Amino acid sequence: QNSDRDQIQDLHEEWFPVKYKDEFYNELVKNRLFNSGEKLFSCVGIHQKRHIQTDAVNHEMDSNDDQQILCSEIMSNLQVSDQIIYDQIVSCVVGTFVKPSRCKETSNLLIPNQERYKRMFYIMTLGTVTEYRHLGLGTTMVQTCMRLVEKDPQCGALYLHVIVFNSGAIRFYENLGFHRVKEIKDYYTIDGKLYNCYLYAKYYHGNRGHWSFLDLSSQMIMSFWKKLTAQNSWIADSDKDLR
Repeated sequence: QNSDRDQIQDLHEEWFPVKYKDEFYNELVKNRLFNSGEKLFSCVGIHQKRHIQTDAVNHEMDSNDDQQILCSEIMSNLQVSDQIIYDQIVSCVVGTFVKPSRCKETSNLLIPNQERYKRMFYIMTLGTVTEYRHLGLGTTMVQTCMRLVEKDPQCGALYLHVIVFNSGAIRFYENLGFHRVKEIKDYYTIDGKLYNCYLYAKYYHGNRGHWSFLDLSSQMIMSFWKKLTAQNSWIADSDKDLR
């Protein structure tokens, strides 16, 4: 919503070295792409906080932790003149459905059968406030995008870009089942310098994407082998326990 605009911009400028125009944020809170007016999807994770003004001092505290006890003690001992509850945005994802005609090179890689699949979904930005990381918020944000794609049988791929040196983000997306498709040269410009990125994608509704038949066969064999070796390891451990 419009009241989130400045908070969203502050977080994006904190999270990402890439700079976005003011128009991007103006349209983002209206759920529109600033350069085309097309529909934009955004989802935020919030932490509700309570700001208490008293005649003596101001107190700010979380509404969902042990400090609520302290809150009740303060309110009983001091005369409360104002109490404001507000939402702190702690995680955010922004994305949009993309027609293949808008990015032909990417769509030719990710959607070989464009008669069958009319759309892809692009995750534009994803971030979480530092002190709220490793709590599953980023995963939850991506899963909201996954559910959108799963509900649309004509959407064949969910994709994104990651700068090559962001090893944490690379591990994060690979753990969620994304596959590295290719490296793109000079994709990002940061402080006047060019940086490569990786294109990552996850496929849906039977779309094989960039995988060849040989790739798919290899993946199935590797998956079967991992399950088999894990099962054999468990059996071997069980035998040891029985001896």
